[in-house]
Amino acid sequence: MKVFKRIGIFVFTICVMVSFMGCKINDKTVYFGAPSGYSTAFKIGDMKCSKKEALVYLLNEKNIYGSVDGVNLWSEDFDTDTMTGSIKDLALEHLTRVYVLNLYANEQEIELTEAEKKSCTQAAEEYYKSLNSAERSFTGAKKKDIEKMYIRYALASKVYQELMDSVDEEVSEDEARVMEAFVLFVSDENKANDIQGMIDYGYTFERLASTYTELDSYQVTFARGEYPTEVDDVVFNLDTDEVSHVIPADGGYYFFQCLDKYNEELSEQNKKVIIENRRKQVLSDIVSDLEGRYFSDINTKLWDDIGFPDDASKLTNDSFFKTLNDHL
Repeated sequence: MKVFKRIGIFVFTICVMVSFMGCKINDKTVYFGAPSGYSTAFKIGDMKCSKKEALVYLLNEKNIYGSVDGVNLWSEDFDTDTMTGSIKDLALEHLTRVYVLNLYANEQEIELTEAEKKSCTQAAEEYYKSLNSAERSFTGAKKKDIEKMYIRYALASKVYQELMDSVDEEVSEDEARVMEAFVLFVSDENKANDIQGMIDYGYTFERLASTYTELDSYQVTFARGEYPTEVDDVVFNLDTDEVSHVIPADGGYYFFQCLDKYNEELSEQNKKVIIENRRKQVLSDIVSDLEGRYFSDINTKLWDDIGFPDDASKLTNDSFFKTLNDHL
């Protein structure tokens, strides 16, 4: 059974799911003492991320994200210093997610099977052989180091997959509903009372909205949660063509006329957004819980000193994640 059929997705989504605030907890940062701490990039709880592992991630993410539409962003035509900083931030985010999910796996007693561990060993051998001499020198990693990295990454991916599989993907039509409406907003109470009077008298709402609204647009499409609760409670109970009464919210006064109470195409798209937000919340809840129970620190001096050599053109390998995916 291939537990990791979506491991490739994990590479890209885990970095943007939740914010672990770098490697800080409660704004505390501890600097490791030399020389014993110099080879450690950061630690979370009792788990330590080595400089070697950080450099392997840097190497791969440099080459995964270092080109756009075939254009090499590491040429002298671009700001490589800024690129390096961005790649380092991305790698640090990625690594902290892996370590957080490993902590969670330890607590939940989630483990790799022997077959999965064997796949990690085979992937490590293949990946290590694919490194050229410059890349081996840059990372300092040996085959055994790569194997441990793969075991950590595979376990994080397994946890991630199990968490995603646990997310409820049933979304009701009402929850996902996206509606279209004319909207009118004014900040002055007296003006709002005048507008209510004109609505009661029978003035065309579209003309009132286009004339009086203080918003940039008077025609909108929206889902639940985009406006204050006071607005949702009224507007999502309107029928097509129905006009709301005045709704005090956001320091002013809203009026709506429903044009379409259920935009089918946009509502279907919104279902996917809702499911994705549920997935993000699952990870966010786990991280928040771990933040409260584990101390984390980063070796700032080591991290600041890390960079790519002047001739980074020899560092081209980007197969770390793909190789593991192929074996699992």
